Amino acid sequence: MSKARAPYRRPQAAELSRRLAEPRRFIQVVAGPRQVGKTTLVRQVAEGVGAPVRYASADEPALRQPESIAQRWEAAPRGAGGG
Repeated sequence: MSKARAPYRRPQAAELSRRLAEPRRFIQVVAGPRQVGKTTLVRQVAEGVGAPVRYASADEPALRQPESIAQRWEAAPRGAGGG
């Protein structure tokens, strides 16, 4: 019988967890090359802290423009501690 192992947690998980625990003042952006585990990292941390998360991909060049980021920020629901 094999023993179940905990999923791998990247070193960045601790830093992201710490930032999500702070009062909401800034948007948190996780950026990096494709297929390195950014989405997995965010999902693992969000599940662990029970934080509301709004996921938005910026794969397309048009989605990287400041206007697109501002529109997403304005569309995001505001919850407790949000702003």
